[in-house]
Amino acid sequence: MKHHTRLLIAVLVPLAGGLLSVAPTSPATSAVTHPWTREDPSFPFRWNPCQPITYRVDLAGTPRRNLRVLRSALHDVSAASGFRFVYAGHTAAVPYAKGRTTLDQVPADGLTVAWATPQRVPDLAGHVVGLGGPGASSRRVGADWEIESAGVVIDKTAVLPATAVKGPNLKSLLLHELGHAMGLGHSRSKADVMYPALGPWSRPRLGPGDKAGLHALGVSHSCS
Repeated sequence: MKHHTRLLIAVLVPLAGGLLSVAPTSPATSAVTHPWTREDPSFPFRWNPCQPITYRVDLAGTPRRNLRVLRSALHDVSAASGFRFVYAGHTAAVPYAKGRTTLDQVPADGLTVAWATPQRVPDLAGHVVGLGGPGASSRRVGADWEIESAGVVIDKTAVLPATAVKGPNLKSLLLHELGHAMGLGHSRSKADVMYPALGPWSRPRLGPGDKAGLHALGVSHSCS
């Protein structure tokens, strides 16, 4: 089974003012016009709908409110997908650290969420503030591949409000990266957090396409 680094999606923001730009996406992803997309249409994957998803967090010296925002984002993902997230405590692991952006650099076993500097995760350099996606740990279940690990890393030097009524905010960013970790690709609608940019349109909540995708990849599947 091959894993591709193009599954690693970045959300971009400017360092000083203006609208937020986006990372290049694969032609297959950018051309899709459906309400929601898979992260890789040629490689369908999902989490086991019969098991809770454990998650570990490295706040890396960032405010404790970041954990509250993360839990709020996971609550929203849970409500839309039916998955249950179980906190497994602190971790020192950082996905995609030291320029190693291949999928096997995502820690195995569950979801890992970390805050790090661009020095620790070089792919966060420039305007990139978030990375997310599945790891290499997966197994074939029928027509799908079952995700067994995923990672999200947020640039700890980026200054974003926790939950802005309008505009870029941490919860929107976390929802976007968690969406990739769950198997969602980009949306063409600015009403969705999976739209490939943060901007004045950003809201700290899931949009219609996000909810449809999470439901389709959620516990509505039969147990494996």
